[in-house]
Amino acid sequence: MLEIEPNADDLLLEKMGYKPELHRGFSGFMNFSFCFTAVSVISGCSLLFPFGLQTGGPVVMVWGWLLGSVFSTIVGLSMAEICSSYPSAGSVYHWAGMLAPREWAPISSYLCGWFNFIGNAAGDASFAFGFAQVLTATIALETDGTVRPGVGSNVVLAVAVSALWAVKNLMRVDHQGWFNNASAIYQLASTVVIILTIVIASPQLSSASFVFGNYNNETGIESRFYVSCIGLLMCLFSFSGYEGGAHMAEETHNAAASAPRGLIYTCLVTAGTGFVYITGLLFACQNTTDVFNGESDYAVVNVYIKAFTDSAGVHLKTGSVIMTLLLLVNVFCAGFSSLTVTSRIGFAMARDRAFPYSHVLHKVHPTTKAPHIVIALVFVLDVLFCLMPLISQTAFEAITSIAAIGFQISYAIPILLRLTVARNTFIKSEAFNLGRWSLPLGWLAVVWLVVTSCFFVLPEKYEAGMFWENFNWTGVVLALVLLTSLVYWYLPAPMGARHFFKGPKRTDDN
Repeated sequence: MLEIEPNADDLLLEKMGYKPELHRGFSGFMNFSFCFTAVSVISGCSLLFPFGLQTGGPVVMVWGWLLGSVFSTIVGLSMAEICSSYPSAGSVYHWAGMLAPREWAPISSYLCGWFNFIGNAAGDASFAFGFAQVLTATIALETDGTVRPGVGSNVVLAVAVSALWAVKNLMRVDHQGWFNNASAIYQLASTVVIILTIVIASPQLSSASFVFGNYNNETGIESRFYVSCIGLLMCLFSFSGYEGGAHMAEETHNAAASAPRGLIYTCLVTAGTGFVYITGLLFACQNTTDVFNGESDYAVVNVYIKAFTDSAGVHLKTGSVIMTLLLLVNVFCAGFSSLTVTSRIGFAMARDRAFPYSHVLHKVHPTTKAPHIVIALVFVLDVLFCLMPLISQTAFEAITSIAAIGFQISYAIPILLRLTVARNTFIKSEAFNLGRWSLPLGWLAVVWLVVTSCFFVLPEKYEAGMFWENFNWTGVVLALVLLTSLVYWYLPAPMGARHFFKGPKRTDDN
């Protein structure tokens, strides 16, 4: 990788047709730490730990994680190559417009941007509702189960923490950067502390055959292959958002090299951290029955409780409370960074008039240089997603599925364009490229993204007479998003986006 002169960042951005508007206050490490914090593997794994135990159990969780890690890293490498050539806040949305033929650039970037934006917003809501679940589990733990807030309380808490994240995102980005540095270090350190503590404290550990070979199915669906496929959601949601550093490229020094590095390092560190965390939880949980029927309504907290309960049945509450609080801080940091990423893709799209009232949405605060109006829009969307759990018990998994699919479709579009219509026109960056491995890795990435995206709209549970309670709302929400975007696109002049949206600016426009 070659280093680019510091003043080359703004020159490259201007070459792509944009004037620098955001404050460029991120270093290379800040970019990586931001991206890793936004992914927050320990939070994602904790939020979907009960889902993983029910859809295949330990064998799918462990080996599915390894499989998903390999292919997610391949996807990350393919995106890093494109990111190095086009380091902008729009990330995948901008890349789609640059790589498509001129006549198809507007609709390609438009759809890619909408899917990425909705995927990010659903990810914000997942962390917000997950934060509420962990907080209420902490309350239940402190009160010995006498106080157990319900779904309504979780929704209120999720909305409140989303508001806090939105307010904090109004700060200038370099002031946030040090927060993300601390968050990244905290996530790595807390993961090690939690795993070592619960493994050492556990009076009895699970066998290796349980951790690496036990199959558990509580979906009501008989097919092992089917259940294993939908069980990949735990891995792919936990990995979602690893392009986050690319969204911060316009706020990062030496972006053509730093942003791709941040993306790749995030994939590698996430893969290792997630594997250690999952196997540690499984060694400590001993059996699935205690996880689902413990003192808390939250599965991971029940693992902590089990680890701090001796053979005589005496529970050392202080230990499990500390572990839960460590997790709670992790989820908070993840949600904050996730909302930042969502606001940046929203800013990039509004700047190119991809939304109604874009002339208002794309404004940047004169002092903080933060896209404050887009941040408010993101908060409203996050609140709407946070209301979904009021519909049914499976709605939380639906939010995580929406996030995973939104991300994956938006990743697949620019990579596919790079492999096909832009195969001979794509100019590789000297700062980072894959050389002869670009095409084979790209095709592996596209096939993986398309196939696994199909898994997450499938039914996740079957119980006779419980259709609506177990209905997977993922497909419905995604269809509504697609319908909304297409209606706005095809409205008659002058309202329809197709009459004025030209997509991101292209280097061949200059």
